[in-house]
Amino acid sequence: MRVKDKIAMFIGGSSDIATATAVKFIEEGATIILVDYDKKVFERMKDAYAGKEDKVREYVADARKYEEIEAAVEATLKEFGRIDILVNCAGILIHKPIDVLTIQEWQDVIDINLTGIFNACKAVTPGMKERKYGRIVNISSIGGRTGRPGVGVNYAAAKAGIVGLTQTLAKELAPWTITANVIAPGPLKGRMFFGMEQHLIDELISNIPLGRVGEMDEIAYAILYLASDEAGWTTGEVLDVNGGAYI
Repeated sequence: MRVKDKIAMFIGGSSDIATATAVKFIEEGATIILVDYDKKVFERMKDAYAGKEDKVREYVADARKYEEIEAAVEATLKEFGRIDILVNCAGILIHKPIDVLTIQEWQDVIDINLTGIFNACKAVTPGMKERKYGRIVNISSIGGRTGRPGVGVNYAAAKAGIVGLTQTLAKELAPWTITANVIAPGPLKGRMFFGMEQHLIDELISNIPLGRVGEMDEIAYAILYLASDEAGWTTGEVLDVNGGAYI
């Protein structure tokens, strides 16, 4: 079992990626800590964890607010004594051309998609350094790697920022044998995808050599690898999981 007895925290714990990945983690022996902004969002996930509730903890915290994320981390440390794995999945998409995008819409995406990741990484780092062990996996996007339709400058900037943040963090934390890596998915079958206009979906698929969008499980398995001991010599990497769209 690849993450047996590990304590794994998911920021943006109700997201499609987090849900798919957390199920895999439980199957592989981990206890999962789900952190999201509203307790109501956990309700839609109950079926995914049916019968496995003893392996799940839920905390309400706004990723934009460091003190709330810190409180969730401290509560986890009080119960379990450690956080082995951090997976940052929190994210929103507000797609508008730059000339109509408001300053607030720009800031909202930056605050959740980038500052939220900074907050979580900062909060877990002291405990990981103390134990000289940690796996950090941050979810970026192909939209942060290259210009894409249906993305928007705010989303692209935040997701590109995740790459720089993570690679710098990887060097900073390497002396404590803590790894930090990025997954950059392409278009996936999920709530965000199904909310897009059909012409944007068609355009996205036309740019994918494998000719389809990805499944959530395909991202979950990639995260599972980077979170496992098998990836102990992998850090500062960007794993592009996008059907060849970034070739």
